[in-house]
Amino acid sequence: MYRYKSKDDFGKPTSAFTICTFCLIEALYVIGEREEAKEIFDNLIKNVNHVGLLSEDLDFETKRRLGNFPQAYSHLALINTASLFVEEKTLSQFIRA
Repeated sequence: MYRYKSKDDFGKPTSAFTICTFCLIEALYVIGEREEAKEIFDNLIKNVNHVGLLSEDLDFETKRRLGNFPQAYSHLALINTASLFVEEKTLSQFIRA
């Protein structure tokens, strides 16, 4: 998800702002669009590096990691968003029991 789409001193943005993408995933999850949220989440985490680290931005076309790297806010958002899916799975297992 873009952080913003307006042209600035760096030109027109061409990359996803990782934390905003996690916010989108969480919003979709909360409004009940859980399959779409999970699909975006799965696609986003495919872009970690070989030791599981995320950057601040991700180029839409090349998937190159941009901006601050590693980015603490991206990892905090990853943990918070992943916890939604873990809680759902745990709750569904509890209800079936």
